[in-house]
Amino acid sequence: MNRDHAKYKERHIAFWEMQEVDNPLIGFTVGAGLDSWSYWQYNKGARALLNKQNILPDDINPIDFIEDQLHYLELSETINDDVCRSAMPLASVPWMEAILGCPVFSTEAHMTCKKIVDKVDSLNPIPFTSDNIWVKKYFEFIKIYTDVFAERFPVAQSVLRGPSDLACALVGSEDAAIALITEPEAMHSLLNYVTDQLERLLKMHLAVLPKFRDGYVIGQYELWAPEPALRIQEDFATFYSPELYEEFLKPLDKRLASISKYTLIHLHSSSLFLIDQFLQVSQIRAFQVTKDPGRVSLVDMMPSLLKIQQAGKPLIIKGQFEDCDYDLMKRMLSVRGLCVQPVVRNLSDADRVMPMLRKWV
Repeated sequence: MNRDHAKYKERHIAFWEMQEVDNPLIGFTVGAGLDSWSYWQYNKGARALLNKQNILPDDINPIDFIEDQLHYLELSETINDDVCRSAMPLASVPWMEAILGCPVFSTEAHMTCKKIVDKVDSLNPIPFTSDNIWVKKYFEFIKIYTDVFAERFPVAQSVLRGPSDLACALVGSEDAAIALITEPEAMHSLLNYVTDQLERLLKMHLAVLPKFRDGYVIGQYELWAPEPALRIQEDFATFYSPELYEEFLKPLDKRLASISKYTLIHLHSSSLFLIDQFLQVSQIRAFQVTKDPGRVSLVDMMPSLLKIQQAGKPLIIKGQFEDCDYDLMKRMLSVRGLCVQPVVRNLSDADRVMPMLRKWV
């Protein structure tokens, strides 16, 4: 890491503490798609898994990912923004779904999993154990990356989904949504089960996470924090009304967010109709909202983004933005506790956008 370490930490502490600053934190994602970890495109270790049925942990060797991972991290050092990108277990793997017993396979575009039960009340729970072959593979990544990258780059949490996502993975999204109405007790049981498992994995992860510059980094959004930090999500909360969120998900999100003082929740623009409910989970420290291309405009998202800031919560906005979007942010949003993460095609686009973000007024 070539940046000034003291300034790097100072900027991130100012973000978490909502301090007065001149401009927001900036973190570019360079490459195709919204996922900064486009392993299908950039890492030969992941490309070897393309169109493979029934992927097993033995098919994934962390050592195969190191060369291209290092190339990506070294390239990222040339971007003069405010984040330090991390190495994390292959984000394309549906880790938590696999740990819960879902078979994993890949298409030409991504890795996914198959549901394992047809009815919500027919699941045979499996106990969480460190001997689970997918748990062992996840922590094999953490150990090898820690050994290889040491203090040069942070090692971070991979994408581990949320209770609503995992319930849909196990029984299918349509059946999970219907069961909220027709089999509420069975859905409570299922959601509590997946949350128990996820909570155990997150706690195991934080216990072995290596320090970076006397702190820790949240993977994918690359935010440094002085204490162990984690990322949670609820992508399939879009199936829940505000009332159903209150009943089924809110207690579970409180549990998960309470694991760390620095918990970030990842949301999509399609979930913002629940922003009042998410904001009631006081244990969530920061809100990351992704502007999904072709769906909701930043103008439409702005009332919810303002609610996040008015609640005194740090806000991270990620997406493919137009120049008019940056103008709108400058007019409407406070720079206190704000991080803007543009997704751009190449380094030239990052160089063009950077001056617009550095000069906020």
